[in-house]
Amino acid sequence: MAAGMSRPFLPGAALRVAQREALWAVSKAMESGRPVVRYGDDATGRWLPDDPAVLTALVEHVLGEVLRYDAAHDSQLLVSARTWVERDRRTDTAAAALHIHPNTLAYRLRRFGTLTHRDLTSAGALAEVWPAIQATGALGLTD
Repeated sequence: MAAGMSRPFLPGAALRVAQREALWAVSKAMESGRPVVRYGDDATGRWLPDDPAVLTALVEHVLGEVLRYDAAHDSQLLVSARTWVERDRRTDTAAAALHIHPNTLAYRLRRFGTLTHRDLTSAGALAEVWPAIQATGALGLTD
């Protein structure tokens, strides 16, 4: 069981931001195995903007083609890339977590790179892709 908490908010404030923060925090709690995570307690993702329009624009700019391809082909490119990065770009470890062959993961990563127009072996490209992947979670676009 995992729980996530948003930052405090004022009475009458829109709950959309608080809900998004709580969802982000619960996903971090599940990933880390911690029972409760409060939004902002973990440095990872704290730097993401609160504005959904900004997050949506980031996701569309970097991952739009991947999201559309995944939707059309049920290809799991985004999940594969996220899992690979979360496992420190270790293909064998990520492939095992995804229950696929390492060659399948390598293909998916190449396809992801082609669709994003970013070479994932480049630190600069990864610095653009990772915040966009995190933003999909903050927006509730991923599992």
